[in-house]
Amino acid sequence: MTIHLPPDLERFVYDQVLVGRYPSEDDVIRDALEQLRRHAPPLTPSLGSIGAMHDDAELLEQVTQDIMESRRTRTLRLTSDE
Repeated sequence: MTIHLPPDLERFVYDQVLVGRYPSEDDVIRDALEQLRRHAPPLTPSLGSIGAMHDDAELLEQVTQDIMESRRTRTLRLTSDE
């Protein structure tokens, strides 16, 4: 991963290492991200279309039945080397 920082933040990271607060630039960024993770509100996962179907169990059941029926009735085609 490559991260591009504006010059003022790049200098801040460099200064943190220079004064001995961190052994490397990677450690400065890692610590900052860990602190952000600790203080950030939890993310609500996006459920997309699966989440929408979850609210409509009947639709989910119908889609599942359609898929299972399709699997039972589909024709398998073998290639000439099989």
